[in-house]
Amino acid sequence: MVSIFAGEAKDLIDRSSRPQSLIITIYGAYSRSLGGWLSASAIVSLCADLDVDEPSVRSALSRFKRRGILISKLQNGVQGYALSLEARKTFELGDARVLERREVPRDEGWVLVAFSIPEQKRELRYQLRSRLIRVGFAQVAGGLWIAPRQLTVDVTALAKSLNIEKNMNIFSAHHLAFQTTPSAVAEWWDLKDIGIMYKSFSATVQPLIRKWFTKKLVKPDPRAAFIDYTKALTNWRHVPYLDPGLPAEYLPKSWPGFTATESFFRIHDLLAIPALNYFHSVASGDLIKKSENPAKKK
Repeated sequence: MVSIFAGEAKDLIDRSSRPQSLIITIYGAYSRSLGGWLSASAIVSLCADLDVDEPSVRSALSRFKRRGILISKLQNGVQGYALSLEARKTFELGDARVLERREVPRDEGWVLVAFSIPEQKRELRYQLRSRLIRVGFAQVAGGLWIAPRQLTVDVTALAKSLNIEKNMNIFSAHHLAFQTTPSAVAEWWDLKDIGIMYKSFSATVQPLIRKWFTKKLVKPDPRAAFIDYTKALTNWRHVPYLDPGLPAEYLPKSWPGFTATESFFRIHDLLAIPALNYFHSVASGDLIKKSENPAKKK
């Protein structure tokens, strides 16, 4: 069993203060509503609201450009950055998993992944294993990995993104013998550490729950909504990937994932729309100011 969740739990505390993590959230949660492109000045302004200074923002943008996540692009004479095609596909695939309430499924079987990658491509093999973990799979033995059947779409997309379809086979399966399924699941996944990850997220979001729900607010302030929702989403968006979404009968009775999920979606339901409205006011307003000032176009 490969366990990375204790590290992820600690890491959650830091994500919402990292320029790279916040910029990815801005692009994933907001930019696609405007076509996936943002002016550089709009990104700097939005990150300033999140207490990230301009040098850190520009450094992060340069790294994303080198990695092929963002593409430098002029639009109407304004310098900015657009999502690459691959980054856009990744966000589109992840929308359902991150932003939709996951119903705890019944046991409808499993998806198995078997792969064989030559030794001379061991770096690719390592990358595949790491990414299998980060979409919710667990290692059964050697090159055999398992997840609940609903993750079939995720692993198929993963194989295509790494161009390893010829090295992989995907099966639909049921667990028949010789252990009980709950004991086998407890060996495949480290439920304790996944639970720690959820508890860590709940700790980061509790101040927001107290802030927004201890008194009745008629209408959230858009800027405050943008700040709080963006930080909460930055901490949340990795969590649903590391949790495979196991059937309820294989989870502890007091599963901390239930509380953490409910907390995130309370924040999401209240703040997502006013946060998006604030984003539009900054991103669109920046373009309007540029177009009204000819000197900026030169």
